[in-house]
Amino acid sequence: QEEMLGNDSRAHAQILEMVGDLQHADEKPKDNVLFVYKLNELTDEEDLGFIFSRFGKIKCCEVIKDRRTNKSLQYAFIEYETTEACERALQKMDNVVIDDRRIRVDFAQSVVEKYTWEK
Repeated sequence: QEEMLGNDSRAHAQILEMVGDLQHADEKPKDNVLFVYKLNELTDEEDLGFIFSRFGKIKCCEVIKDRRTNKSLQYAFIEYETTEACERALQKMDNVVIDDRRIRVDFAQSVVEKYTWEK
C-alpha cells in the first residue's frame, strides 16, 4: 500500500511537471520560507519584515498584491536565511494579532521560486 501511495505521488508530480506547475517532478518546497495569510489589507512589507525579523535574518519579505489594482491580496511570503529561524517564527507567530487581524502562518508549500520575489 505504501508503494502504491509513492507511485501515485510520483504520477501526480509528473502531471504537474507536464502542465508547467513544476519545473521538475522531484522538486521540493524550501524549508526556510513561511506563508503568512489572513493579513490586514493595510499591513505592508516593511512592517511585516520588522515584526518577523526578531526570529532571525530575513532574506526576503513580500506581501503579494493584485497586479492591476496594487491592493494587498492579504498573504505574504517571508524567506529566512536559516531553517531554525523559520521554525521559531512559525511556532511563535501563528494565530497572533497584527493590525487588528489574527494571522495564520505555515511553511510555504509552493515550489515556484519567482512569485515576484525579485522585483
